[in-house]
Amino acid sequence: MGNENMDSMKATESARPSRERLYILGGAACLVIALMYLAAAAVYVPAMRQEPAPTTVLGWFDLLQTYRLVGLFYLGLADVPIVILFGLVSFALHAALKDVDDVWATIAVPFAFVGMAVYLATNVSFSMLSLSGEYAAAASEAQRTAALGAGQALLSVTHGTGGVAGLALIWSAGLIFSILMLRGRKLNVPAAWIGIIAFALLVPSFLFSGYTYGASSGIGEALALITSIGGGMLSLVWYVLTGLGLIRLGRVQR
Repeated sequence: MGNENMDSMKATESARPSRERLYILGGAACLVIALMYLAAAAVYVPAMRQEPAPTTVLGWFDLLQTYRLVGLFYLGLADVPIVILFGLVSFALHAALKDVDDVWATIAVPFAFVGMAVYLATNVSFSMLSLSGEYAAAASEAQRTAALGAGQALLSVTHGTGGVAGLALIWSAGLIFSILMLRGRKLNVPAAWIGIIAFALLVPSFLFSGYTYGASSGIGEALALITSIGGGMLSLVWYVLTGLGLIRLGRVQR
């Protein structure tokens, strides 16, 4: 019995440095995500003031040929590194919060990774860029028509169930982690409340996503703005506070 206890203590001690590094890496990933949010805003805000996102395939092709970076960001290019980094964040939060509720902390991780896989599989930013180049170089009307048809198919993918559901799953993971942060009070409590509000706004935003791509104004557009922009701004604060909390947790346990 004594030997078993000693082995258990040694295993715990050997796992601690790895957990500390995971906290710090997860915290750093949170801060990088926050920087990506700011970089995306620096592109989005001036572009949206000048002209909203296109509503037609030809409009997307023209934008991608004229203002490539703006077009790629409109199509979610900035979200690609964000969702990848969220995988690291989810591992760190699972390690920090599994003592609060191991079941829900574990459930949140596959939510994050399934959402990541779905979103990456349905992100069409570079595919649309390639098609816009083919359309511009087309030598016949048949080639241009084919490029337009392929572009419409891609937009149906990214604006359909797959594209928005992938992000909704990631936001659901963020909501679960935020609730566990509040219950455990192991990380920043204000961050937990901010995360609960932010992700509770973001999760249903996919219901109104059609309004963000040029649909008519009205209640749906207002709801889309409130949920996506409001939730996005709050989630930026959540990433900063959670990142600092994870880094502090990793340093304290050293």
